Amino acid sequence: IVTKDFFEELSDIKSSSFHYDAKCLGLYATDASLYQVVPIGVFIPTSEADLIAGVKIAHKYGVPILPRGSATSLAGQTVNNALVIDFTNHFDKILEINPDQRYAIIQPGVVRDTFNNEAKQFDLHYAPDPATSSRATIGGMIINNSSGTKSIKYGMSIDHVISMRVLLSDGSL
Repeated sequence: IVTKDFFEELSDIKSSSFHYDAKCLGLYATDASLYQVVPIGVFIPTSEADLIAGVKIAHKYGVPILPRGSATSLAGQTVNNALVIDFTNHFDKILEINPDQRYAIIQPGVVRDTFNNEAKQFDLHYAPDPATSSRATIGGMIINNSSGTKSIKYGMSIDHVISMRVLLSDGSL
């Protein structure tokens, strides 16, 4: 249940930002779809430790969480009455591209075209190609199992994931 204590505890994570003002909630109430749902708050973690702490606080108070990338979804997947966790600001790094073994390790907020621009030098690419590839984050593409016009040849997002390190809604990895 959303209480004053919930807002205070999230606000106490000083190295990250938590917003629940009308302007911010309005910005995060929409995506590329027709839907508009005002979130409970917006959490923008700066580190894995802060992310885990924020998710644990949400779990403690029974507040649903909604991971969010660039909000390019067309069916309302990135709007809900939940704590929106924005991965585009600080979880947008390409950590490794291994051309010999043909894999990459990335954070969920990496934009698909940005990744492909880097991977091109190794003659690699992330094949799913939604119309919003210049803005769509790979984390969001994986969650939605994005595909695109070349999916018959290259497959969908699920076909390009070897493994994931996942944070569960209770805050455990």
